[in-house]
Amino acid sequence: MQKVEDKCYLCTEIMKKATYIISMVLLSILLLLTIPYAVKIIGIIFLPKRISVLSQLSIFQWVAVGIALFAVIHAVVKKNMNWLETFSHELTHIVVAFLFLRRVHSFHAEEESGVVYTSGKHDYGLAPMALAPYCLPIFTYLLLSIRCLMDFHGMWIYDILIGMTICFHFFCFKNQTGNYQTDINQYPISFSYLYIITALLINFCIIWVSFFPHYNVYTSLWRYVTSVWGNAVGFIRWI
Repeated sequence: MQKVEDKCYLCTEIMKKATYIISMVLLSILLLLTIPYAVKIIGIIFLPKRISVLSQLSIFQWVAVGIALFAVIHAVVKKNMNWLETFSHELTHIVVAFLFLRRVHSFHAEEESGVVYTSGKHDYGLAPMALAPYCLPIFTYLLLSIRCLMDFHGMWIYDILIGMTICFHFFCFKNQTGNYQTDINQYPISFSYLYIITALLINFCIIWVSFFPHYNVYTSLWRYVTSVWGNAVGFIRWI
């Protein structure tokens, strides 16, 4: 009986390591395919032809105001932000859990402490749910998904709100990301941080392009997908 248990344990460990290696390879490939697109976006904004950089950056001016405004608010009421940041952390777990068709059994959030219990086991397949709070700005995406449906003279106010959510999530990522987090250290640390970095870069590409003229968050997502696919096809042909 003991030998059978030992074999099962060995098989489980081998499966975990194999899953870890495959996940690392896939994430590394996705990161490498995303970097050229991110560089292209930066070039469009900061190295435009026949257009001033300030003119290019003007499309983000009210978002920048929102970022600066929330930074001031955060500095003034920093202590009162702890619960809100924890609530956002746990809420992000829940949102992604729903996307994976998980049932949420309980949800608790208090200052600098929170927990969510869902159905199913927490394995590599649920890394997107476990690591989402460290790389997914849900409030920013919520506002961006509505932005394309709006058309009124006060859009600058809405963009300020979007900027505030971006800054809010920045502080969430900054204050909550660390090796001490069980969400992060339940996986190999290298895997967790590679996932977070890759996801943050993807979000950067999608959010920035969402403000380009004639674009929105949905078309921006599609542009990212087609760009990465084009990079993959180009790389395969080059090989």
